[in-house]
Amino acid sequence: MTTTVTVIGSTGLIGLEFLSNIAEGEYQKVTAITRRQIPSLSDKPFIHQATHNFEDLESMRADLTSDVLVCTLGTTIKTAGSQERFIEIDHDIPLALAKIAREEGCNTFILVSSMGADAHSSIFYSRVKGQLEEALKAVGFPRLHILRPSLLLGDRQESRPGEFLGKLVMQPLSFLIPWKYKPIHASTLAAKIHELIVAGETGIRIWSGKELFHKN
Repeated sequence: MTTTVTVIGSTGLIGLEFLSNIAEGEYQKVTAITRRQIPSLSDKPFIHQATHNFEDLESMRADLTSDVLVCTLGTTIKTAGSQERFIEIDHDIPLALAKIAREEGCNTFILVSSMGADAHSSIFYSRVKGQLEEALKAVGFPRLHILRPSLLLGDRQESRPGEFLGKLVMQPLSFLIPWKYKPIHASTLAAKIHELIVAGETGIRIWSGKELFHKN
């Protein structure tokens, strides 16, 4: 495939799953923007690990020059330490990097957002996610895909007790849960991202519920 792909949020659950399942030759070039080297990708020398401290976003411009930018960057308010820091990580940084990538000719942006994202939500987390989605629509990507998964399954490097308890309760009852709220494994979401890159569908598209689990 003659597509170049850059991933931000490379050490997170979804980003790392996506990168770990890329085979050599699948894309022309793959760049993982990260704060630190990822040991688990040492057997994939074809993935360029570009380390940045995220303090100087402009310094990332060369690494953001690609056909596709996949954003799986995200945190929790607890991990961020404050609402202001959460906004910076989950809204300001992704939006700034998206604008740089678009200036460099990137035509496809794929965002892993969250179920319930709504710019007018009374819930802070959902509101910030929704505000990012709305801001990205104005950046001008010919192809903008927004994925809104429910509870994410997989082995995180960081501990999220709330998610862990949710998995214990929801996984055994998954067959009873409406598609919109079903927990989804990181590998399923990573496969969806790959599918969207290959398909090359134009326009703005929001994916949620059953659409995330099945191919078009």
